[in-house]
Amino acid sequence: MNLAENKTAAAVPGKGADWNSAPLHSLMDHIVGIHHEYLKLELPRLADKAGRLVKSRMEKHGDSSLVPLLDTFLELKSELESHMWKEEVVLFPLIRNIESAATAGVKAPPAHCGSVNNPIRVMEHEHASAERALEEMRRITGNYAVPEGACETHRTLFEALGVFEADLCQHIRLENDILHPRASELETLVS
Repeated sequence: MNLAENKTAAAVPGKGADWNSAPLHSLMDHIVGIHHEYLKLELPRLADKAGRLVKSRMEKHGDSSLVPLLDTFLELKSELESHMWKEEVVLFPLIRNIESAATAGVKAPPAHCGSVNNPIRVMEHEHASAERALEEMRRITGNYAVPEGACETHRTLFEALGVFEADLCQHIRLENDILHPRASELETLVS
């Protein structure tokens, strides 16, 4: 997905879908197909661009002011990669099992982690950590304000980080505000 396409995806979540009533599997497919795929493409690209910018500024100007941005971003990248794996391998399959049981009108099979609320708590804790990292990145960059005379790499990195943040916030909102509460409620019906 290119930058322009993702601006649209972040601005128009689900392109008109009502995620409060859509099947949970459709919402999870949207999260994986739009938000996870975006992150899988953008995280390495942004890490590379940020690394090149920091190296260039240090070599040309002795300026290490963006090292904290790179460090914060790389830590966030690592957390998000692990987070997406846990969602795709643990949480989302569990929610699919709950939804399938509800559709079939049967009791949900026991989950290895007990209640769906256990992995949800972990995911929401990690979402809060990601939000803190975004806040720190905004602080370091002055809300992604490009300094006067900055190079093209600097400008495009800060623009891309703004788009990245908008997408991640939408992603987190879909999970925290819609998917997780709906999955928790559905689990009570099939337990």
